[in-house]
Amino acid sequence: MNIIKRLFLICLLSLLSVPAVCSEVRVSVLTCSPGEEVYALYGHTALRYCDTSKKIDIVFNYGCFDFSTPNFGWRFVLGETDYMVGVTHASRFFPEYALRGSDVVEQVLDLTDEEAQSLFEVLTLNLEPENRVYRYRYLDNNCTTKVRDKLLELLAASGDVVYKGDTLSGQTYRDALNFPELQHPWYTFGINVLLGSDVDEALTLESLQFLPLNYMKVLDGLYVVSADGKERKLVRESKVLPALEKKTAERSNFTPFNASLLLLLATFIVMLCELRKRKTFWGIDVLLMLVQGLSGALLLFLALFSEHPAVEPNWLILLLNPLALILMPLYVHRIRKHKSMKIAWAQVAFVVLFVLTALLGLQVYPTPIYFCAAALLVRSLFHIYKDDICELNIV
Repeated sequence: MNIIKRLFLICLLSLLSVPAVCSEVRVSVLTCSPGEEVYALYGHTALRYCDTSKKIDIVFNYGCFDFSTPNFGWRFVLGETDYMVGVTHASRFFPEYALRGSDVVEQVLDLTDEEAQSLFEVLTLNLEPENRVYRYRYLDNNCTTKVRDKLLELLAASGDVVYKGDTLSGQTYRDALNFPELQHPWYTFGINVLLGSDVDEALTLESLQFLPLNYMKVLDGLYVVSADGKERKLVRESKVLPALEKKTAERSNFTPFNASLLLLLATFIVMLCELRKRKTFWGIDVLLMLVQGLSGALLLFLALFSEHPAVEPNWLILLLNPLALILMPLYVHRIRKHKSMKIAWAQVAFVVLFVLTALLGLQVYPTPIYFCAAALLVRSLFHIYKDDICELNIV
């Protein structure tokens, strides 16, 4: 899209997005559909406050962060990422997401003028330097849960907030986080590896609201019940500002599933070549144990030092074990010297313990991990078979 066309569309969207949807004091929840950036894969939630009599039409956004913050990358790894609330004019907010390829659903809330004013004061107070920063946690303290919590605090004085919509249970955190798997398989695979057994718990109505699209559905079924029994539906009306052009990522055939399957096939092929040529190719052992040990070291580091939620306990560390890095030199030495490979039983034990956790339902693992486990198992059993049982003459 050339710059002239882009500027024209921004101006056009700015004109369309403000006067037509705001003619009084009102508050709306804005839900933006997922984008292609990593931080936008699950969408976004914001709050719009509009008062035409005071010429105010702004969007409060709890999803702001600064890449230039000192040690941002390192702090992100440690789970010490600080987000902040920001504010922008609606005439800028809507075009930005429309051009990015995201629909924006606006749910106008049925609030009294007093409630709207009270919320505005709270949100404005949050913009003060001493209040605007918060410690981000992707499962329970993010741009969506902050909006939800502000609304619940406001409505607590008016009565009970009751959900009367369709049943939304049955998912786990892991199910919900796998949402972008088709377009971003490596990202979802990484999430599944790094997050432990806590994300396999069933979501409650409250906990599932950590995702913008889930909260949008819940919000549509909320009612405020006053002390005298009167009900009001929280969402008065909904409208959509569609994206100008839907953007989809090109999916590569090199997915975690295909990569792990190739690794397993390569392991079998190497073993067949060893049998035919009577020669040991120990490079495959180095590759397998490096992947295993380095992955395990990362899991251990996150468990010990990271503030990220749900990274421990992670039973996958029984398979992706950092001990593999310590065993690898001895392992390779014994392979090259054609000595007894009883040490390979350690690898068998790692795999067996991992399989037991899966069978016992302690944690759900992505399918590619099972291919990796199979590669480690067959390779270890092959060494035991040729060196300790049959004593095959492979140099």
